[in-house]
Amino acid sequence: MVYDMNKKGFTLVEVLIAVVVGATIMAAVYGLMTMAQRTSSSTDRRVITQQDTRAVLDLMAMEIRMASFNMQYNGSLWLNIPACWGIAVPTIPANGASRKGILQADANRLAFAMDLDSDNQFTSNNEYIRYSYDGATTLSRATMTGGACGAAQNILGGTAPFTNIRNAAEGVPMFRYFSATGELGAGGTAVNIYNIRRILITIVSETESNDSNTGRPRRMVHSTNVIVRNHVLSPPHCNETNKSLCVSP
Repeated sequence: MVYDMNKKGFTLVEVLIAVVVGATIMAAVYGLMTMAQRTSSSTDRRVITQQDTRAVLDLMAMEIRMASFNMQYNGSLWLNIPACWGIAVPTIPANGASRKGILQADANRLAFAMDLDSDNQFTSNNEYIRYSYDGATTLSRATMTGGACGAAQNILGGTAPFTNIRNAAEGVPMFRYFSATGELGAGGTAVNIYNIRRILITIVSETESNDSNTGRPRRMVHSTNVIVRNHVLSPPHCNETNKSLCVSP
């Protein structure tokens, strides 16, 4: 029997090279797919956090914009703050400085009133609203319902797996207050509150789970400015102590 030694074929070395090249290509494709999945997952987490934060900012801006709405000339109405909120607000000072409808204003808390139904009372739903950041991870909202204090509800943040707030960790105040000439202190004094024209709300939010690429949660900063038109245009309170401020309605 005669064997044809000229038949074409692959040597062992050629086969091994082909296997190595194929495995390298497959590994590269797998790596690209894994990276794409991680990027997509991280993007989804960021989008969810952004949507949650923007929704809360929009709600806050809408409600805060109504602070001091339908201002009345009886200052005592605006100082009848819900006792359950534990806000110690002094009476109207003799120098005429007034809080109007903003009852509390500091770096982490903002409480305000508005007479939505024009009945010269604040017993209707949502005529008292208070936003409070706990200095850790959670922002809550409390309202009056039918003249009774409602329980504060967390609207952003809390324990996992929720989007958390990291203002304190980043040293960023939740609320900053501005007059017509510049930034006011956040001490909540009556004079500063009387002069508030603009409120800057800033939320440092953190994704609810770790980023697939970095292994750590991602933090993002969102902010919005609110011009408190009703508070600006409302007349100051007047009483027996400061009759010079009294204006006929």
